[in-house]
Amino acid sequence: MGRRDRAAAVVLLVFGVIALEEARKLRFGTIARPGPGFFPVVLAAAFCIVCAALVLTAVRSGSAPGAIDGGRKMIAAMAALFVYAFVLEPAGFVAATFALLLFFFRALERQRWIPALAGSFATAFVTYLVFKVWLRVQLPAGPWSG
Repeated sequence: MGRRDRAAAVVLLVFGVIALEEARKLRFGTIARPGPGFFPVVLAAAFCIVCAALVLTAVRSGSAPGAIDGGRKMIAAMAALFVYAFVLEPAGFVAATFALLLFFFRALERQRWIPALAGSFATAFVTYLVFKVWLRVQLPAGPWSG
């Protein structure tokens, strides 16, 4: 990783710590009854962990694998997220999320078909269970709404 990558990781870690500190001011609640601070705290903590791992990786190694193709991957990922935003409502959450993840795993990360399909399906299914079943969030059903 270059100097810019290390600096960006440190700046993001600082933002994560600030977000975590601000989120802690909200009522946390419990896992069964999450309060308004539950998801902000969990997300900020996860963000801090990822940023800390990036900082450690940047300190340990001087170069990032796959950095040559990074710009094209970033543009492709942003384009895929843009398309996902428009396809989410008509296709439904599970189908759109599955397709997005399959694109990420197969096209951007060049995984083999079986792990890409399995990872996409498992992630879309688990997120559906968490948000729709456990948290009762209304998700776009798409053509299968009945």
